[in-house]
Amino acid sequence: MQTKTKNMEEAFDEYYGKIRESIKGINEIIKINFLENNIYHKLSMDNLNALNDNVIELFKHVYSPRLVRMKLREIQYDEQEAQETYLE
Repeated sequence: MQTKTKNMEEAFDEYYGKIRESIKGINEIIKINFLENNIYHKLSMDNLNALNDNVIELFKHVYSPRLVRMKLREIQYDEQEAQETYLE
């Protein structure tokens, strides 16, 4: 059972990492192509946030609550780190 749990966590990390990188990439493209006060920028960001929220909700149904909480903390840290980097 331990191996199965480990494999699930490894798969989670791999796919979640890929999803996060894709979201970050799309976010960068949006920032390059649209001014922050542009309606398309706002709509795109809303959709990216919804995508991120839906991925998290999906994981809540597949993975243990503890694992989801740990990943949510990582997301919050990543987002705070990104905001600090963009503000510099």
